[in-house]
Amino acid sequence: MAKRKFNKPALSVADLIAFMQRKGMVIADQPYAVRCLSYLGYYRLKIYTRPFEDASKQFTAGTTFEQIVDVYNFDRKLRLLCLDAIERIEVALRSHIINVMGAHGGPHFYYDEAFFDSKDAVTNMRQLGERGKHLSITHYKAEYSEPHLPAIWCLTEASTFGQLSKLYADLELKYRKEIAKGFGFDETICVSWYKTIATLRNICAHHGRLWNAELRVNAPKKAKSYASDLTNNTRCYSRLIVLAALLVEIDPNGGHGWIPQLVDLIENRPASVNVDAMGFPTDWKTRAIWK
Repeated sequence: MAKRKFNKPALSVADLIAFMQRKGMVIADQPYAVRCLSYLGYYRLKIYTRPFEDASKQFTAGTTFEQIVDVYNFDRKLRLLCLDAIERIEVALRSHIINVMGAHGGPHFYYDEAFFDSKDAVTNMRQLGERGKHLSITHYKAEYSEPHLPAIWCLTEASTFGQLSKLYADLELKYRKEIAKGFGFDETICVSWYKTIATLRNICAHHGRLWNAELRVNAPKKAKSYASDLTNNTRCYSRLIVLAALLVEIDPNGGHGWIPQLVDLIENRPASVNVDAMGFPTDWKTRAIWK
């Protein structure tokens, strides 16, 4: 398809309000709309208007500006809840890698390729140790002369979730299995799910749309115990299942602090948020993980 020349003008807040009104949006509280468009931005809110538009890109009758912002705020709260769960899982994965691999190979096990299925992992870890600017790395280098590179707990502290998930996936199979025991799933599930979480974390941390997005990158592998919950694994619901299932295993409270917050958010969602678009099955409330 031939590309078009971009010729859309930059509109003022007043012009944006007039534009949305011409498309049929009801804006009863103009000062509120001005504030939202000034501090959130039209482009950020625009993606949340799509479910309210018809085929001609006009707003369906009765669509209000407040409805759009309500959906945006719901999505923001959902992202923050996901980040809360991801933080707990990330810390747990760091701890398991340190404890298991430290016991087998010591603080600098990553010097030895024998601990890995992928030789690239050694290069990646060495590069992180050489180039990393995190306080844990700079402190080690300021205090110790040898070994030249920092201990594994310094490197994992400086790692992103993506780097951490890759380190886990690159370990030799027997070590992946040992670490996976602490999470209650087979290592193949853990490899898949950590990649899933790394992608989810990036969406949430960079304020991307989550609630009704199609999530095809790093879709989670279907664990037998949650097979019926992961039938539609390109939607948000499947990611929430992954987070909840792991929290149930690793959290001292069995995930019971996080799961009720999520259930409350879903049950008290704005009327315009359709959970079908999130991938929720019709009987989701009756499923064991949410009780």
